[in-house]
Amino acid sequence: MRRRVWTTAAVAFSLFCSFMTVGIAGASGNMPPALVGIGFVLGVAGGISLVWRHQHPWVVLAITLVGPLFFPTDATAALIALFAVARIARGPRLAAAAAAVFVVCGISLTYDAFRNREYSVLTMGTAKPKDGSVVVQYDVAIWIPWLVAAVMVGIVVALSLLIRTRTELVEAEHVRDLATEKTDVMRDEMIRTEERTRIARDMHDTIAASLSRISLFAGGLQVSAADNPEKVVNTAAMIRTTAHEALDELKGIVGVLRGSGDRREHGGHQGIDAIGDLVNSARAAGIHCRLESELLPGDVGMLAGHVCYRVVQESLTNVQKYASDQMLVISVTGSPHEGIRILARNKLSELAPMTSIGSRSGLRGLAEQAREIGGKVEAGALGDDFLVSCWVPWSS
Repeated sequence: MRRRVWTTAAVAFSLFCSFMTVGIAGASGNMPPALVGIGFVLGVAGGISLVWRHQHPWVVLAITLVGPLFFPTDATAALIALFAVARIARGPRLAAAAAAVFVVCGISLTYDAFRNREYSVLTMGTAKPKDGSVVVQYDVAIWIPWLVAAVMVGIVVALSLLIRTRTELVEAEHVRDLATEKTDVMRDEMIRTEERTRIARDMHDTIAASLSRISLFAGGLQVSAADNPEKVVNTAAMIRTTAHEALDELKGIVGVLRGSGDRREHGGHQGIDAIGDLVNSARAAGIHCRLESELLPGDVGMLAGHVCYRVVQESLTNVQKYASDQMLVISVTGSPHEGIRILARNKLSELAPMTSIGSRSGLRGLAEQAREIGGKVEAGALGDDFLVSCWVPWSS
């Protein structure tokens, strides 16, 4: 709608200038009426052609140049057509179009400069003497029409370039906003994917460790069922407790995935403060282990505490599976400035593994979790010992 309004105004203004020019030229008597008439027809045609200046700017510009180039008519339509061309043209093409319009404007104003003073646009302010005498005629310097033409073309080109620059900036901002929106969507999707991966890995590691412990307890229960009834009762209680803990942990993880729960609401937060209870439970289940802790007072980060808990849990599960006849020594040291370091060491055993259940990816998953918070987890044989080493930042 706005473009239609501007088009109507441009055509109307161009036709008005053509009518005014033919009226002035005809009244001055300096030009043959035939030339004035042809110039008027071409001016009207150029003004009407401005309707299509956006669809066919170069064709419209050529049409508007014909009239003022050869006949005494105005170049208003050519200036308006140049404005449309400057919105799309650059470099040499724009310079050529501006030069052509400058030439026709200069010619049109030169015709005007050699009319009688009272019929010239350049000297329109000349008033007739009150005594009825003849208006004094004089020659306008030839450079004045061309200077005026240069100023008019310069204003049209500058205004068009200004509007084009503003339009391009608006479009660039729109493209930038779209790109930013897409980037935000991709980043959110990546964050959700990483979070799902982390929770799935955590679920796998936690449930796998719990099921391995249940399997080991069940295997021990099967072996010693007829020897020590009290031990059977204790082992069965450990199986039940471990199953409940695994179920609570699973409920917490599922609640987080659904967005309707907090893992800390189910079974307590598995942080560094729970390592002592974990070791005591393992010792009660028959695992030979000892905990040495030298932690300075302070609040340990939730992620760091969880990784430490999982490292100790995985170490206990591994020694129960592969070295149940060996002592596991767990050392936990740390401070806010030095971070937290865990060393779990046990002698290698010649016994066959008590069970084959397990994904054998627990330590690898813990290493990935530690890297995500700036720490590291390493495990492997060191001489006659098997060593699990973990370091994580204190406040992660």
